[in-house]
Amino acid sequence: MTDPTRDDLLAEIERLKAELARARELAAGATEYRIPVPEGGGTNLVLRRQALVHGTGWAASTTGYGGGLAFTTEGLQDAIGAMSVDRLFCWPDAATALAAARTALADSS
Repeated sequence: MTDPTRDDLLAEIERLKAELARARELAAGATEYRIPVPEGGGTNLVLRRQALVHGTGWAASTTGYGGGLAFTTEGLQDAIGAMSVDRLFCWPDAATALAAARTALADSS
């Protein structure tokens, strides 16, 4: 097998740029992500975007009997259905919500 040429590498860079642009376009419209977190005992995290008419925050939670757990700036909270919108959708973006939830899961283990 021969090494890729400069033109091959440039073509691959352009392909990757186009793929990234499509992924960003899709992510801009995402309202929910479900992310398995094996290091959290097999927990599935649910990241949800707040309805744009109410704000731009993101919530991080797990599903479960009685509403599951929410990961807020105040720490783990029970009964997510009883929380105020401001407390639940407290993260500025999905990546920050995910990082906070993973940290909380690791700390609770």
